[in-house]
Amino acid sequence: MGAEGEAALRERAGADLLLLEDFDVQEARLGLAGDMGKTAHAAYALELCDRLCPPRHAEPAVFDWLREFLMRLEAGRASAERLRVFELGLLGRLGFGPALDRCAVCGRSDLCDEKARWYPEQGGVLCASCTQRGDILTAATRRALTGLAGMSLAEAEKASLDRETNAGCRRAILGLVRTHIAGPLRSLDFIEKMGGDR
Repeated sequence: MGAEGEAALRERAGADLLLLEDFDVQEARLGLAGDMGKTAHAAYALELCDRLCPPRHAEPAVFDWLREFLMRLEAGRASAERLRVFELGLLGRLGFGPALDRCAVCGRSDLCDEKARWYPEQGGVLCASCTQRGDILTAATRRALTGLAGMSLAEAEKASLDRETNAGCRRAILGLVRTHIAGPLRSLDFIEKMGGDR
């Protein structure tokens, strides 16, 4: 799983998908295939890119981000922290990054002492003046999301989230992802079945 190379594609009249005529493997990520946790995380990252990126549109920043993620995943272990950093970095590279340090509607930044709401349809955190809808986002989850959004994948290797904070971050990020895609993410079921960090 996880080969990188050059593909020769051909248009097909009346078809959305291109025909794969040839694929020259330049690098294979063999270290992913023997570990189910790594395989599950790789499948999720690939599915996210496939579902969030528009068809037939080159996304070099996304490709580089995915490549680095897969390389670090192959060399290390599957971790929830790296997955959160990947998700937030991917959303940011596609222009979907959430507002975390200020209200997405009014721009108010003094949200420290109030319970901010997570409103993915509006792009992130909203203050109490702008909405009473959406899930309450705890200060710990918001701090964690802000920190993770600013991390590189290398820095994610040293990050540590407790189970509750990771669950809050995961819910918030998936809420945002689901505003941009239709239908289920099948790879999430795979991660769940593997019982690994998600």
